[in-house]
Amino acid sequence: MKTIFTLLLAIPAFVGLRAQAILNEVYAFPGGSRNEFYEFFNNGNAPVSMDNYTIVTYFEEGAKKGFFVVDVPNLTVAPRGFFVGSSAIPFNYQGVSNATTSQYSWNNLAFMAANSAYLRRWELANNIPAAIDGNANYDLATIPANYNDIFQKIGGGGATYNVFVYKNGVLLSIFLGGTGGATFIPDYIVTLPTLHIDMAGAAPDFNINFSTYGTARTEYVIQDIGSDNGYIRLRDGYCGTWTKSSSQVNHTPGITNGGDATIPDPTVSVQSAVVRGNAVSGSTYNYDVVGADAMEFPVTLYVYLDNGSVEGELDVNDVLIDTKVENTLTDGPFSTIFFPYDENILIQTVTSAGCIDNLRFIPNTGVLPVKFTGFQAFANTNGTELKWYVAENEWSKKYEVEQSADGRNFQTTATVLPSEKTGNEMYHFKNTAASSKIFYRIKLIDNSNKVSYSNTLAVGNNAQTSGMLSITQNPVESYLNFQVNAAQNTQATINIYNASGVKVHTQNTTLAIGRNSVTVNVDGRMYTGVYVLEVKSSFGQSTVKFMKR
Repeated sequence: MKTIFTLLLAIPAFVGLRAQAILNEVYAFPGGSRNEFYEFFNNGNAPVSMDNYTIVTYFEEGAKKGFFVVDVPNLTVAPRGFFVGSSAIPFNYQGVSNATTSQYSWNNLAFMAANSAYLRRWELANNIPAAIDGNANYDLATIPANYNDIFQKIGGGGATYNVFVYKNGVLLSIFLGGTGGATFIPDYIVTLPTLHIDMAGAAPDFNINFSTYGTARTEYVIQDIGSDNGYIRLRDGYCGTWTKSSSQVNHTPGITNGGDATIPDPTVSVQSAVVRGNAVSGSTYNYDVVGADAMEFPVTLYVYLDNGSVEGELDVNDVLIDTKVENTLTDGPFSTIFFPYDENILIQTVTSAGCIDNLRFIPNTGVLPVKFTGFQAFANTNGTELKWYVAENEWSKKYEVEQSADGRNFQTTATVLPSEKTGNEMYHFKNTAASSKIFYRIKLIDNSNKVSYSNTLAVGNNAQTSGMLSITQNPVESYLNFQVNAAQNTQATINIYNASGVKVHTQNTTLAIGRNSVTVNVDGRMYTGVYVLEVKSSFGQSTVKFMKR
């Protein structure tokens, strides 16, 4: 028996790996003469050995309860490939007979033994001493030949499936399916005693302490699969895409369910940029997680050169150049130098659940343009005050303050030279008081003599009321620009929600009395679709819809 280690964390640990197999399909309720199967997807561009993977499923049969344990065979899944296990080979499933896309059958005992694998059934009991079977609270039970029900439907509050996936004894993911409405591990599992797993071959043995699983991160579908069906991811390996399969969304063991071209709304926000260099020094890629719920951590970031066969999609020819793990939001930022210097970049984000949160394409466009990220204009007893905020300040040449009486014909009233600060910068300008409304904007000239303008704001003696939230340009591309009134100086919170009501971005800002122009960088934080912008302050909240393209 190999060395045993026990997980003692209050919440089960998850791991981030260079390449990882992710549970992708479960055909849990076959009808007629059809066969159960499961599928894994390799999310990276390196081969993955399945030798150290373990699948554990919960069962109840009358008064008997316990777990099926599948020690997965010592086989390899190709990069961006699929690994299928089934109850027979060939096997049948919804609409298909005699399929041969399975790598093994868990009922082929000779094959399992020859490849360091097994299927075992542990029943909650203590009739066999632990010195014999290795478990003080479970007994090893006989499994019938050609067994076709390792994914069992549990009754009670609703039909439920409970599937746990481990690698090297560390919990990778949990999937729950059924009409019970469970989004967390049910009490009937959390209250069970520790189960010892004695792995075959060189894989390490481990103990599963179910009492620590009450707050574990899960993936789930709150729907019963009915008859002759199961659960699948709509996008291979992607978080938040599990769904009940149906006649319209059929199982496809060994075949893609959908790739990187269409991906769900991310829950992890990543800020990144390429600083283009030359053939000798290379280019630098800077990246960092800037927003995510605590449950998403640790977050693993995989950085690839996008030199594969399809631009913007991860394939086997893309080259992994860096991997980093952020255990908290304060980790990072990170940088990596890469060659060739003119390649584009792909960054893949994997959450604590072991699934892909998003894949972003980062074009290598050379020098980043100076960007306005905010503009404020307001009047007080001392005159008019202007504040503007920029990113990539080091590439600016000068700023010109322009004003107009009608909002159409502008004249330069002052020139402001850039500071020596790199990255983000704020500029402050004061003008004499105005007795009537005056329009202001900032003209930016960068080092390449390219000209761009801020939004136009009006300032006068009339007091502004709070609210009046409006988006300057809709649809939105890389930057969301909006204007909002404030009756006095105040702190505000900016929230953005997707069409499902999930918050995808939040940040704080300061609003000055009068009309405020605010810019939010949404590049890489959200994908095409409808969103809701919410601005909350001491005066209340305002919302408006916008389209991201």
